[in-house]
Amino acid sequence: MHPQRQPSSVSTMLDRSVVVTGWGAVSAYGWGVQHLAPVFAGKTAVARHRLSELPGATDLWAAKLTQTLPEGMFDRRVEDADRVTQMSVFAANQAMQIARLDPVHVGMLGWGTGFGGAATLDGAYQRLYLGQHDLSGRVSPLTIPKAMNHASAASIAAWARLDCPVMTYSNACASSAVAIGEAILAIAQGRCDVAIVGGSEALIVPGVVKAWESLGALAKSVSNQSHMDWHGPFDQFRNGFVLGEGAACLVLESGSHAQARGAQVLAHCLGYAQVNDPACVTHPHAEPQLRSMYAALQQAGIKTHQVAYVNAHATGTLAGDASEIDALNALFQTSDALVSSTKGATGHLMGAAGAMEAILSINALRLKKCPPNTGVRRLDSRIRFKVPLKSKPLQPLGVCLSNSFAFGGTNVSLVFKSHE
Repeated sequence: MHPQRQPSSVSTMLDRSVVVTGWGAVSAYGWGVQHLAPVFAGKTAVARHRLSELPGATDLWAAKLTQTLPEGMFDRRVEDADRVTQMSVFAANQAMQIARLDPVHVGMLGWGTGFGGAATLDGAYQRLYLGQHDLSGRVSPLTIPKAMNHASAASIAAWARLDCPVMTYSNACASSAVAIGEAILAIAQGRCDVAIVGGSEALIVPGVVKAWESLGALAKSVSNQSHMDWHGPFDQFRNGFVLGEGAACLVLESGSHAQARGAQVLAHCLGYAQVNDPACVTHPHAEPQLRSMYAALQQAGIKTHQVAYVNAHATGTLAGDASEIDALNALFQTSDALVSSTKGATGHLMGAAGAMEAILSINALRLKKCPPNTGVRRLDSRIRFKVPLKSKPLQPLGVCLSNSFAFGGTNVSLVFKSHE
């Protein structure tokens, strides 16, 4: 593996400072970023859920949000939307409130999602096909506007009355990481001063779950003495990932803009790299992942010994975790950095994973506490870096690296620094 080989994304230092001034989140733990605290205590949101009441439906391991949208917060446009859009608007609204941001200052909205309104589309197909022998059935005329990938970004913009550029990124599980990275570049290059970025996903619906099952990618139950259980990311006996759902949003600003309006700074954005793996759509490789991490650190001006925490992409699949283990071994086996995957707690949020894990990584720096690698009984024997199975204090280095390595070959790494 050759980390020195330059990726297509530019790895020079950012032209001007970019900071995080607000965040919001929805997860299986609840509506609000404040509900993510159990991640740092090693308490998983993963449980057994019935996929559907349809005949032949099975149970699956998932981190599913069982609460509905809080009443009275939004108008009918949001209340009647697909639940992924509801999560998106909630997270964006919370992020703007925490940032105390007037939407008039927003110069860019970038949102990541892999599938859009999956529940709406799945429901439409069920109504059209179940019990039908022809295509004479009807579906709702709102199916397309509720199910399209751009629905979340468009709804956030409508709710906040934004007239700035609004973009949706769909790079599978790296979608929201790409949204964050591209906004970092836009602000650093002076194209805007403020960006709302994030992602959302809600895929625990029959059609999508069955597709993942057919691929053999979902975690299977294993017998653990008197009950059934599952193996999390980096476990020696892992056999697939656990679906999660939710939304995460960050407010990014130029340092000068944040300072001028007296905003609270949560973290500094130091680096972003994106490296494509052209070899295979579904089977990842370590070298592009290593190059992604190396390029992001290079842009940040950070050496590996200066990194306190790495939030790994690791999902719990055999091949995916194996390639990232090789890449992390090459970069961090002699480092004191703590490495963990938080997907054993939150589930895999797909397009929202990058933004959710950026929030968790930044929060780790702020708390000076590493979230544990939940769901592991026995670590993969090939691991040569430090993986805490219980929460541990972080070194006072104040730098973290967050990875998002997606189906399709998109590998993204982000570097953040705490604000002292």
